[in-house]
Amino acid sequence: MQRCATCIILILSASLAMAQIPQRTLRPAEEQSTQSVAVQTADYAISVGAFVAAKAGVNTAVAKGRKTDLNFNPLPDLGISIFAPFQAGGRIGAGVDFGYATYSFVNKPESGVTDANSIVERYSYVNIFPHVNLSGVVLGVNIGFSPSGRAQTKSGNDVTVVTDGTRELGSEHLGTLVELRLGGNFTVWEHQAGHLNLYVMAGYTVSGLYSDYRTYIYSRDNYTTPSADNNPRPASLAVGLAYYFRIPIK
Repeated sequence: MQRCATCIILILSASLAMAQIPQRTLRPAEEQSTQSVAVQTADYAISVGAFVAAKAGVNTAVAKGRKTDLNFNPLPDLGISIFAPFQAGGRIGAGVDFGYATYSFVNKPESGVTDANSIVERYSYVNIFPHVNLSGVVLGVNIGFSPSGRAQTKSGNDVTVVTDGTRELGSEHLGTLVELRLGGNFTVWEHQAGHLNLYVMAGYTVSGLYSDYRTYIYSRDNYTTPSADNNPRPASLAVGLAYYFRIPIK
């Protein structure tokens, strides 16, 4: 009995001691609370804006007996531009421009050049320009529709450059424009709502401007046989500004 009483007293003493020790509840690892780290990610947004650019050009396909020269367009190119990044906050993505552009160059004889025989040819198109944008470097193919054209001497007289004598050129003479473009669209100032970009674009027309090169008077080398090699293919450089608004996409 004495041993039993002693054992009972020891058990009670141990129980009281255990009661004074703070208890921890063990949980499986997947149920343990962990401190979460908040990672802020930018909301996905597209950029929509407008651009305006001054442009100059030359003709890269010139008949023998003629020369070309640089011409600055009196009216700027202008349009609407859309950019969609491949990921939120990114500067690499795809875009498309919708615009109105003019391609011009000087066409003059090899010798005896005057303002009366130097011809400024101008061709205007409504353009769609899908492209990729690699952190500001832009590459794509521009397609031009609804063409119109006109030619004047530097002295200001209207002249014809087609065999039927028409001075107001249209779709009956001119075809769809296909132009390779390489340039830059770099942010120079930005804030939360949008950004201002420097717009620089070089273009080379791979399609001749005339749907039938034989209707173009200056497709003839030294005024003899027409050649598709002399179908005008302007090269141009445009420099301007573009402003974009950021539009969040939920």
